[in-house]
Amino acid sequence: MAHYFVMEKTCLIIPCYNESERLDTQAYLRELYNNPNLTLIFVNDGSNDTTLDVLLHFFSKCNSQVQDRIHILSYLQNKGKATAVQRGLLWANAITNNTQLPAFVRDCELIGSGIIDANYYGFWDADLATPLSELAWFYHLAKDTDPDMIIGSRVARLGSKIERTAFRHYSGRLFATFISQGLGWKVHDTQCGAKIFKSHLIPICIEQPFKTSWLFDVEMLLRMKKHFGKNATNLIIEIPLRTWNDVKGSKIGWTDFVKVPYQIWKVFRDYK
Repeated sequence: MAHYFVMEKTCLIIPCYNESERLDTQAYLRELYNNPNLTLIFVNDGSNDTTLDVLLHFFSKCNSQVQDRIHILSYLQNKGKATAVQRGLLWANAITNNTQLPAFVRDCELIGSGIIDANYYGFWDADLATPLSELAWFYHLAKDTDPDMIIGSRVARLGSKIERTAFRHYSGRLFATFISQGLGWKVHDTQCGAKIFKSHLIPICIEQPFKTSWLFDVEMLLRMKKHFGKNATNLIIEIPLRTWNDVKGSKIGWTDFVKVPYQIWKVFRDYK
């Protein structure tokens, strides 16, 4: 889709675990060429397939100007999506501000050495279920409010192309109801893998270890609520996506789903 909106300088973390069959490198390359304000940090979270090879090949095929906006952090052990996102954001924040990296972030193979210059940081699912073209849409809708955090929302509505299985739709609505009631906020979708925020939120939302791997998005919102109190909802805007595709190969299975009620209870208990 063509871009008609102004794009802010953005640095996105792309967590990758066994994504060799789902990485659309051409889509990433197209977006990097179309958007000179976009920087991508791929975090290979201990993949045991050829994910790293795919990323290295992708990097080698880019020209030097695009390579300056690609970074690859490769870790030997799989620690889960939450840690992959945390490592990427802490690494980006440290490079931007010239501060010391924590040991658990530093212990990786690094490819790419460009300078990171961004107004917004965030994370995006590697399979591009949310197309990167939605970024410009985020900024277009948020330009008048200048929010500190923007979260994507998979709302099926007229004019949108939100393709979810019936199971994902109904389980997602049940999950969202629990989270919304627990937060006391009218939030529609906390689990969409497309979120961006200003750099000052990284120490608040990201610096401390997450208690869960799949509910870290909820933990981020709980940390916002704890830090900013009632004003937190004035800093966040939820934007309905125009497009979302239910890409095959999700890492969340039935065993994870049945654990969700306990995990939700545990997260809200721990953040009281």
